[in-house]
Amino acid sequence: MFINRKTHYLSNSLFCASGIHLLANLILFIARKLIRSKNASRPDMLNSRILMSQFIVSSLMLLVMAFVFVSKWRALKKSLSVVEESDKLKMAVLQQEVMGSSVPTLSGDAIIQLLELWGVILVGVRLVYDISSIVYRKFILNLTELADYTKELREQYVMIYNSSHGFKYISLLVALLLGLFMTGICLKDRLLKAMALLLISFFLISFVLLGMQTVTVGDYRIGIVWSSLIFHFTETFGLLGLGIYLRRRYVGV
Repeated sequence: MFINRKTHYLSNSLFCASGIHLLANLILFIARKLIRSKNASRPDMLNSRILMSQFIVSSLMLLVMAFVFVSKWRALKKSLSVVEESDKLKMAVLQQEVMGSSVPTLSGDAIIQLLELWGVILVGVRLVYDISSIVYRKFILNLTELADYTKELREQYVMIYNSSHGFKYISLLVALLLGLFMTGICLKDRLLKAMALLLISFFLISFVLLGMQTVTVGDYRIGIVWSSLIFHFTETFGLLGLGIYLRRRYVGV
């Protein structure tokens, strides 16, 4: 059985997820600026206030994200429940005959499966990511206890911190790209599958080879960790782009 072609449950959910991530990152950016420690050479995760702000924002983000996907899932389930399970196949055949080429690309059940997939990734795997970030912070704290804060050791420590930054993101990024790849499989879309492989390749190259690059803008030196940049781009503009692509290319998705 197919649903109303104007509902767009999946793409709307991805739009919401992108907006939630973008807002959360903006709030954390402002929080870091306001409460950053005076010792700029030390990582933000050594600042307990920044850690608390990250915990609060992440918790709220998980709750809102769960609400979005659960509400969309329930709404879609309700739409499908108007027809008995035994009659859904007959209804799908009738819809294809009547609607022709304007019939939605995926059945309601297929969209439910994709909603469940992305919900697990953006809520469940995100929770695992937050827990692993706490463990990563403990690892960084243990490193700081091994060295006195001379200038040379501090610089070496910062290099270690920056070069290992990708460990924080790799689990969630792989889950996001797996979701993209599985969506491509469901839709038989080679472009989505190719994009997933391309992004993970870029991430691995940046993680292994690039490390942190320093850019001077005016009187300021800005450190760019490419693995972090790719991750945050994927969870914000990547999801937004995916939602736009699905809505424009596929009917009712």
